[in-house]
Amino acid sequence: MSKNFISVVIAVKDPRIEDLRLCLASFSALKNASILDIVIISTESLSNFDMVMIDSFGKFDVIVLPPEGIYSAYNAGAKKAIGKYVLFFGIDDIALPGMDVALEKISTFQIKYHMLAASCYMQSSGVSTPSNNRHSLIFRNWCHQGLFYLREYIVENPYEIEYLIQADHKMNIDIISNKNNKFIILKEVVAYFSASGISSARPDLKFRTNFPNIIKKSYGLKYWLLVKMKQKIVDLILGKPEKRFDINGKYKK
Repeated sequence: MSKNFISVVIAVKDPRIEDLRLCLASFSALKNASILDIVIISTESLSNFDMVMIDSFGKFDVIVLPPEGIYSAYNAGAKKAIGKYVLFFGIDDIALPGMDVALEKISTFQIKYHMLAASCYMQSSGVSTPSNNRHSLIFRNWCHQGLFYLREYIVENPYEIEYLIQADHKMNIDIISNKNNKFIILKEVVAYFSASGISSARPDLKFRTNFPNIIKKSYGLKYWLLVKMKQKIVDLILGKPEKRFDINGKYKK
């Protein structure tokens, strides 16, 4: 296989060394590890970390940046990356054997896709599979760890860092709702998503507030009305968001 690099950006805050070692080992064990460009964005130096497995990768970099949010780290990683496509991971997620098959396919595609979307195994709910229906993102986001983005698109249209948890949902809507953009669904299950991260326990209240207008801009008035009605029903049953969550966005006990 020619060395047509695919980049993996891994964001690390106050790194738990065993988690990082497991995450990297899951990629280094792949037979196609040599085409991977691994970019770690860390809040502190990893100089004391024994990373023997890095020789398996085609390229490996660690960038130390102050903690300014996960999406700021991903934006920085995308700029540093060299692959045609870029995948974003947290250190508590791991690559599965299906990743090898997906890498094999992606490295040989001649068509320039804006996104290649694969399935993930979600710790809390099992396998999550993206849909060919461009409207499906109105109802459910796709698992971030299974999405290979065209890197040049991400660099030109970075994650909106005002959203703490769901900037990738906004990114996915922007890409998939645009019928001029090409995307493909891969059948492989490529990653295990850990439910221990903050995205599983903390809502993005700003994104929720803006979500109806995001949908209106991308899909039209009919779907804006649908989202507004759904939110009102949820709030009637469970109460207003500001009553359900504390000032940090955490669920109140």
